[in-house]
Amino acid sequence: MPSPMTGKLDCQDTANHYLGLVKANIQKLGFKPGLGVILGCDDMGCVVYHKWLMKDCEELGIAAADIEVKSGMELVKTVARLNQDPATHGIFIFYPLRYTDIRDDEVMDLVDPDKDIEGLHSMNLGYLNKYRKRVDGSDHRCMTPCTARAVIKPAKRGFGDTFFTGKTVLIINDSLRIGRPLSAMVANLKGTPILCHQNTQAEHLQQFVKLADVIVSAVPQPTYRIPTDWIKDGTLCFDLSGQGNFNYEALTERGIPYTDTTQNSIGKVTRAMALLNLTYAAGVE
Repeated sequence: MPSPMTGKLDCQDTANHYLGLVKANIQKLGFKPGLGVILGCDDMGCVVYHKWLMKDCEELGIAAADIEVKSGMELVKTVARLNQDPATHGIFIFYPLRYTDIRDDEVMDLVDPDKDIEGLHSMNLGYLNKYRKRVDGSDHRCMTPCTARAVIKPAKRGFGDTFFTGKTVLIINDSLRIGRPLSAMVANLKGTPILCHQNTQAEHLQQFVKLADVIVSAVPQPTYRIPTDWIKDGTLCFDLSGQGNFNYEALTERGIPYTDTTQNSIGKVTRAMALLNLTYAAGVE
């Protein structure tokens, strides 16, 4: 059934809806799906996110193993072990990694694509770019990047399934975890993605902001702010920064819908998307 439209960006409502679906899927499975969780970075946002993910797993009846590794080589061995473990249905690794002896993208491709609940393996990103929802020749669902999907879901739930059609979507982040998969999702939904990064010229960024119907900003710098007077009325603003890339008070004064870093955060939706992927990895079709 189509989701009831709320006419607003409501991350709590969206997350609760999908966490309810996760719970129902676990009941269908008839067993506790197993999840290997590796906190591979020191970022405080990830530390907090890790705490909430483990709490979600406990509340939902997911057998989550909190695994600590001390080096890149130990991480490689741990991922290999989890790939072979039949009791582990999904693997979640927090990036960016603290280890200097291995790159993030290398680790992403070491995870079994079928257990890659973050949707970051090259195979899963390839399926995303082809707009495939099922693995070739099977009923098995493709693993969709959970953070990018967490941007799409509140907008569609609040404003309708065709919301992104014809919209100009500015994404200020070009990472493999957020910006690049999100731009593919927007294109799949017949929107027009504009992908910016640290080398985008400031005068060009200002013009892109003025054009945008949707702005997604994930710049991990506490001093970075998008001037509110660049943003046109009615634009949806998604803050994935952790530090606050928008002036929330100014957005509120102008009636511009936005997500923030605390009360209306994308984080809970991201966790719901990851755990939904886990249920698919465990066998729900």
